[in-house]
Amino acid sequence: MAPEFSGPEMARVSLGSKVSSLISIQLARGKVGVEVVASQLHMSRYTLHKKLRREGLTFARLLEDVRRKQALTYMQDRTKPLVEIAEQLGFSELSAFSRAFKRWMGTSPAEYRSVRFS
Repeated sequence: MAPEFSGPEMARVSLGSKVSSLISIQLARGKVGVEVVASQLHMSRYTLHKKLRREGLTFARLLEDVRRKQALTYMQDRTKPLVEIAEQLGFSELSAFSRAFKRWMGTSPAEYRSVRFS
């Protein structure tokens, strides 16, 4: 179940943080969609984009950030195949994950793993 973001204690949490949290939950369940996240926040896709823009963010950027952070966590488990990591992060295939990882870290996932965790 998605967390409820209501009440005074959660009012101070930025929309970007709320969206990132929901993206993480959706990634664990499968593919992430802006429509699903917007619905969980009780707003339209357009309103979500508009409010994120006010914070200087985009949904795509938040998704990218969550994927990058989770990829680095998953990479620490040397027994986890790269194709499995790609799937868990919602990439359609290993090559798409490899391109994204190289963009984020400047090296391929296999090279990163062999240098960092050897």
